[in-house]
Amino acid sequence: MRPPAFEVYGEVVARPAPDLLLVRHGPATALGMPAMEMMAVDSEPTQLDAAALRPGDRVRLAVRPQGDRLVLLSVRKVP
Repeated sequence: MRPPAFEVYGEVVARPAPDLLLVRHGPATALGMPAMEMMAVDSEPTQLDAAALRPGDRVRLAVRPQGDRLVLLSVRKVP
């Protein structure tokens, strides 16, 4: 996949806007990020609506850097 996508595991903190997801995550070394309290991920609102995410849900994300933002490619709840 070009540009590359990166996998991140974390926990949903909030959805403060229809197109924004806040996630607490472990280290994302491929992105050069240590474990963080929150990472903001931009997405199409319909994609987030379909995932039906709630605060506390554990998730696996595929994200792609785009400028100074992270764009969501896919999201899946994990046990």
